[in-house]
Amino acid sequence: MEKAELIKVIIEKQRIVKNYLGQEDPGAWLEVSLTIAQIKSMFFIANENSVNFRTLAKALKVTPSNVTGIIDRLVEQQLVSRKENPEDRRMSMLQLTAKGTKLISGLREMRDTQMLKVLKNLPEDELNTIMKGYSTMAKAVGAFSEKV
Repeated sequence: MEKAELIKVIIEKQRIVKNYLGQEDPGAWLEVSLTIAQIKSMFFIANENSVNFRTLAKALKVTPSNVTGIIDRLVEQQLVSRKENPEDRRMSMLQLTAKGTKLISGLREMRDTQMLKVLKNLPEDELNTIMKGYSTMAKAVGAFSEKV
């Protein structure tokens, strides 16, 4: 199989896995009453631990004024907090609250639990193959993100 065809098949297989993990038990997701922009914001903040409005706006590809509305609603729901930036008092830093962290952790845990159900049914040699593949992907992502 040629490289382009291999890549196409890998993407197709990855989509199948992702769809399964997202559809197996959507319970926690169905209970979340947040917009896509709010969920994306929370995941980005969780990954960064602390982020300013400008950085979040850039990541979401929206204006800082749009982020203000998104964050205002998350603050109202006590999912995100604004903290003063000690390096620049004019710039607030955003962090997840304990409630926000619990929500994101629950969503991630649900996905991990579903993945565990699938992986525990595979023999050890196939698990080693998957681990090597993911290790290679992680290395490639790391090298790619350094270039960007």
